[in-house]
Amino acid sequence: VKFLKHDLVLHLRDLPFRDEAYRLEFAKHSQEYLKGIAPAAYEKVLPIQAICAYLLSQGDWERLIPAVDSLTNRVKISSPLAEHEGRIYWCDEYLDDDFARSVLDVTDLGYHQKPIGQMFLRNELTGLTADGTTIRMTGRITNPLGVIAAGARLEGELLFSARRRSLQSFAFPVQVMRHDGDSVHWEAEADLTKDLRPLGIIDTVWDLRLSMDVNGARTTTRLTVGDVDLSGGVLPVRPRLTRMVADHLEPHASAKGHLAFRLVTENQTNERVLELIERGVRGKPGALAKSGYRKAKSVRKTLTSTETKLRLYHEVFSRLPIKKRTVVFESMIGRQYSDSPRAIYEEMRRQGLEFEAIWSYRGSPKGFPKDATLVRAWSLPYLKALAQAEFWVDNQSFPLKLTKRPETTYIQTWHGSALKRMGFDLPELKAATRARQDAQQAGLDRFDRFLIRSEHDVQTLAKAFRLPEKALLRVGYPRNDALAQARQREADGAARERGPLAAELGIPADKKVLLYAPTFRKAGGRQAHFELPFDVERFADEFGDRFVLLVRAHYLNHVVLPPTVRGRVIDVSAHHDVTPLLNLADAMITDYSSVMFDYALLDRPMLFFTYDYEAYVHEDRGTYFDLLEHAPGPVFNTEDEFHEAVRSLDAQASEYASKREQFGARFGEYDQGNASQSIIDQFFAHWRR
Repeated sequence: VKFLKHDLVLHLRDLPFRDEAYRLEFAKHSQEYLKGIAPAAYEKVLPIQAICAYLLSQGDWERLIPAVDSLTNRVKISSPLAEHEGRIYWCDEYLDDDFARSVLDVTDLGYHQKPIGQMFLRNELTGLTADGTTIRMTGRITNPLGVIAAGARLEGELLFSARRRSLQSFAFPVQVMRHDGDSVHWEAEADLTKDLRPLGIIDTVWDLRLSMDVNGARTTTRLTVGDVDLSGGVLPVRPRLTRMVADHLEPHASAKGHLAFRLVTENQTNERVLELIERGVRGKPGALAKSGYRKAKSVRKTLTSTETKLRLYHEVFSRLPIKKRTVVFESMIGRQYSDSPRAIYEEMRRQGLEFEAIWSYRGSPKGFPKDATLVRAWSLPYLKALAQAEFWVDNQSFPLKLTKRPETTYIQTWHGSALKRMGFDLPELKAATRARQDAQQAGLDRFDRFLIRSEHDVQTLAKAFRLPEKALLRVGYPRNDALAQARQREADGAARERGPLAAELGIPADKKVLLYAPTFRKAGGRQAHFELPFDVERFADEFGDRFVLLVRAHYLNHVVLPPTVRGRVIDVSAHHDVTPLLNLADAMITDYSSVMFDYALLDRPMLFFTYDYEAYVHEDRGTYFDLLEHAPGPVFNTEDEFHEAVRSLDAQASEYASKREQFGARFGEYDQGNASQSIIDQFFAHWRR
């Protein structure tokens, strides 16, 4: 295992830079050694490490060198891939061998589920020449599983960027982009001498990328050098600061094998000038400059530390005046634009209220509203916004160490009623140190208003969070307004509307929709892989002619579906907001997720797949009530029972009608479809124009 994970990797990374003679000599030594490695070792390393070792053992250089590109650049897709009998493989060779199939199987990496905009594709440089001041390049971009269709509209541009990105960059159009089966062929030329004007000295290295637009979806690639001779790509250049130390651009391969250019000189006089500059850099002036730079880096590190940010928040930002009519919104600790904060925000916008909206986000701001100010969570703008906001609105908790100012009103919407024990009802919090308990309580004491959707919430959440009665706001959840209103429309005799989401997901009108929404499962990481507790291919084969199954993983988990179920089972985990999915579903399958309380408002069938019930109830967090006794639908723990429940779905709808009504009344008594309006009337009505 150590050889496959470490020793071999060090040598493989060198292969793209070596000639054929070296590769053959290396193969002769390594292939003999690989014969002695137990097949079980391949199962204990990363898929790409195992793939490279196997291809090396076969002497398959055509596929090995691209695979090494993915070994060096971990998320890059360097192979066209192949789909065979419902699985995705690195290539379509060797699949008649059981061991090869196990090594080359990359289904669980989820490549087949990625849209083109989320793919980092191998872009192999196939030619590079310079003619006077113009550089000409050709290349081919890998097209895995034909994700780039033959009729797709293709556009592209080359991006030259100084490695010190804050300096400058230049873009040149790609003249030819042509679909070519397993790849996309491209051709480009650019007059670099005319258009690219480096500063010189401080921007001596330039990186090159190709941005490709496929029917409006954009992906960016790096140019892998491969075996292309770069000696013909030298170009004259005119740096802005001085031409005494550089007079041309010279292509070279970066440490990861990507094409880059560097400013160099061949003039001996210029080389002496450069030597003088470098000597100055190494001498006393340079030492002083480097010392100053190191101090500046140290100061920057200190300024961006958690301790410094907290001091800035409490000692600087919190002394600034409160900005009236300013609201900071956050959902799922910044991971989503969703839930009750979204419902309140959108209702405020719909009513034309005059206010400044600030949304917090983590990772990418994609999907967040364009008519709001976006701030990255825990950044200085985020802290400043929180310190000056008149209102905080979120559904989990703003950072516990941030003290809320008395002039700020914190509306805590929360995100679900409680089946699982919460807050100070958790054994680990009961057993925690007094300091940790005090810190937790201080964070909870910031809530000025806590939204309540039932008296069950009062006896569970409010009690577990030790909230005073005056903080409780019995208005229901704004996120559930849409569900309560949909149920009322149907009760009044209106036809049920699926809405645009069904068309967006490609769901046929003649098929019913099932939603599988399990709770969070710990599986070794914050973004842990969640193994479905049933054979999804078997499910699709049996029920795919009548149902489309939507799979919604918890936002801290992720699932990978096999390609064979495409169109019949759809991963909708990336959708920020669960409410439209609940509204779309004809029935829901869950386990212990709090979405059961929300879905109950629709009075539609629910199925409970509690395959790990005993462990969850008795060994994990514990529950406030016995789900087996109160569930408004069948509870089961095997796949066969799951299938039987789906077959008898219509019968379940009538059999559990009374229990569903009782369940909805008990856990959603304040969800009357007007929670957003009630919040606005109580806190924001005076902001109307």
